[in-house]
Amino acid sequence: MNSYRILDANINRTSEGLRVIEDIMRFNYCNKGTTEKLKKIRHGLRKNFKEFNDEMIFHRDSLKDVGLKISQSTTLDNKHSINELLTANFKRVSESLRVIEEISKIIDEYDKSKLVEKIRFQVYEIEKEVSSKFIKQVIPFGLYGITCERFSNGKSNIECVKQMVDAGVKIIQYRDKNSEIEKKLREAEQISKICKSNGVVFIVNDHIDIALAVDADGVHIGQNDFSIQFAKSLLGPYKIIGRSTHSPEQAEKAVTEGADYIGVGPIFKTTTKDTAPVSLKYLEYAVKNIKIPFITIGGIKEHNLDEVLSYGADRVALVSEVVGAKNIKEKAISINSKILEKNN
Repeated sequence: MNSYRILDANINRTSEGLRVIEDIMRFNYCNKGTTEKLKKIRHGLRKNFKEFNDEMIFHRDSLKDVGLKISQSTTLDNKHSINELLTANFKRVSESLRVIEEISKIIDEYDKSKLVEKIRFQVYEIEKEVSSKFIKQVIPFGLYGITCERFSNGKSNIECVKQMVDAGVKIIQYRDKNSEIEKKLREAEQISKICKSNGVVFIVNDHIDIALAVDADGVHIGQNDFSIQFAKSLLGPYKIIGRSTHSPEQAEKAVTEGADYIGVGPIFKTTTKDTAPVSLKYLEYAVKNIKIPFITIGGIKEHNLDEVLSYGADRVALVSEVVGAKNIKEKAISINSKILEKNN
């Protein structure tokens, strides 16, 4: 094995990725603290492997690297936004650090391996910090969890969220139409902490003020709520804005206005909303025409989930079916796995 060639490639890859992130933090966001952390890691890595510079350069063979031809023939590395650029470079850095860590072991540099392991975990923390402030979260595939104490058979919203998160649900919307604002704020604070500590996207229904107060990842607003533009003006460019829609016209309008995702429904008659069912025809339209993520919602139960999935839905909300289950975790695991398996 040409260990020094691998080491050289991955130290360069790590340093380049760190420099891309560092310059975005420095010049685009003027973030001194993160810029300093990244610079310290970048220089420290180079310094700790300085003794191998001659060996690594000697084994370098860039022009014959088969990876270059592969890279030149694909567009998989194309980027369209700062979000994508940051995310890709954090992944590049963490993967390369893992390679350096492992290769160091087989060249009898175990101490350096442990040092790189420490750096890798520092990068994970910086990525988390940057993601929470500067990277808009994506809408994950699978079950879209929504709270609703009215149908939870005595279980609190907090307990419902804990079980959904334990089941592997990657997005939670806090929805409570009836409680006093103080209770909503307390619960939203608790749910925000649960979601942040488990890497779960957290959306607040209706209340932009609560979303701001608890640093939620975004808000979901209805047709009669604030405009998307107004929500963006308050939340800023890095928060998610979702909009309920009940027709193709509303969907297209939401996309044009800049929604990050939309709700498509209610597909069937539902007791959680007063809106008339829109039928599977609207879902069919959304699958064929809507290019942003959408959540299929409304009257969906486990018994009719397969029919919904057969139309191409890949993000689905089942509200009373989940929170009303005797064992929410088991129910959420079952439903989430069906959605994800159908779309793999």
